[in-house]
Amino acid sequence: SELVNSFHKFCQKNKSWLDNYALFMTIKNQQQLHSWDCWPHELRFRDSIALKKFQKEQKELIEEQKFQQFLFFDQWRKIKTYANEHGVQIIGDIPIFVGYDCADTWANSDLFFFDEELKPTVVAGVPPDFFSRTGQLWGNPLYDWKKHKTTGYAWWIERIQQTLNMVDIIRLDHFRGFAGYYEIPAGSKTAEHGKWVKGPGKDFFDALYQYFGDLPFIAEDLGVITPDVI
Repeated sequence: SELVNSFHKFCQKNKSWLDNYALFMTIKNQQQLHSWDCWPHELRFRDSIALKKFQKEQKELIEEQKFQQFLFFDQWRKIKTYANEHGVQIIGDIPIFVGYDCADTWANSDLFFFDEELKPTVVAGVPPDFFSRTGQLWGNPLYDWKKHKTTGYAWWIERIQQTLNMVDIIRLDHFRGFAGYYEIPAGSKTAEHGKWVKGPGKDFFDALYQYFGDLPFIAEDLGVITPDVI
């Protein structure tokens, strides 16, 4: 049927993120929604034999996850088309960081600062300021930007591409973090003892510009805005 064909096309087109996402969510549901660092060793470390076995045994539940995504994106496409036809553009957000317990960190653990147990060694936040005496401890894992650079920022390019499929303009959250970001040792109770680390800077945006051409971005400029951010 037409629906089945559309679904298969969607799965093929979105394979690069959808396969990992559907697998991640199916395992997570089976593990009583526990964070992936609490999963059995072979699933946490993505042992290929264990994953193949799981995929075979849970094929239907994995397909169900994919189908839910297919329905959402199909409905969203209709909304976006309607908006655009009526002269309305949609602004969408890209949070600079991801949460620890997500398919992206599990499937790309080498792109983050994790230890040999795949736990974060450093986390995100901002230092103490006028608004907060002890700073803000966000706790998100931090990117290993050197690794991202060696891939030509492939993960980021795909993330932006996927967002541009859904919206017309992207608001880049915590824009200053691309120039320099605040790094806090994992396990800290507050954000008082961290340090500023240089971000990927202009090199990152040059790579994006080479790939996308025009960048329909809004830069969110909250925070300590230093000349390198400008």
